[in-house]
Amino acid sequence: MDNRKIIIKTQGLTKEYQVSKTETLQVLKGIDTEIYEGEVVTIVGPSGAGKSTLLHIIGTLDKPTDGSVIFDGEDVFKLSSNELAKFRNTRIGFVFQFHHLLPEFSAVENVCLAAMIAGKSLKAAEPKAKEILNEVGLGLRLEHKPSELSGGEAQRVAIARALINSPKVILADEPTGNLDSKNSDEVMNLIFDLRKKYNQTFVIVTHNEKFAEKTDRTLKMADGFLEK
Repeated sequence: MDNRKIIIKTQGLTKEYQVSKTETLQVLKGIDTEIYEGEVVTIVGPSGAGKSTLLHIIGTLDKPTDGSVIFDGEDVFKLSSNELAKFRNTRIGFVFQFHHLLPEFSAVENVCLAAMIAGKSLKAAEPKAKEILNEVGLGLRLEHKPSELSGGEAQRVAIARALINSPKVILADEPTGNLDSKNSDEVMNLIFDLRKKYNQTFVIVTHNEKFAEKTDRTLKMADGFLEK
């Protein structure tokens, strides 16, 4: 019997887009899966398989056409818009292929922004932002702006930003996709270090086969289905 805690459960997830008056495009075709607390899980598959759509729905950035996402025991799409926004800001961290840091702000200010969106003041957020940047190896780059950071450093700032609100899960869409092999390896190692330290759950869409091979489990998608 598996006694691990299920942190995310999807049931019958479908997603359709209306592409014309007479035509719909079905991107997800009934996704049932479970993610356990503390797992590092990758989602792989060809372009157009529905990987990013699944990630966005798990992260409540998009809504399914049908089906449910149970996140830490809560049916998230039964929440009101305001409740859902609060849930997203505090329970989920996001990392994307392009770091999306604000160019005019320093590393520490970029990390603080996520906490400020969740309702904290800059003064309250700053100590933890500095602590996390230290943990991701950027303690000497706190005041550097994105243009003064390497690609790998900028992505580590993005990971620190995702961690600032102590989310249950971090969702990452191609976090190493824009990096060279050295920086890619550093980001991969950081993810495993954070899992070890915080029992942090990661769900990661990737084309990086080396990364996928190292993770606890790989979900393979094709044509809107999860392969059995």
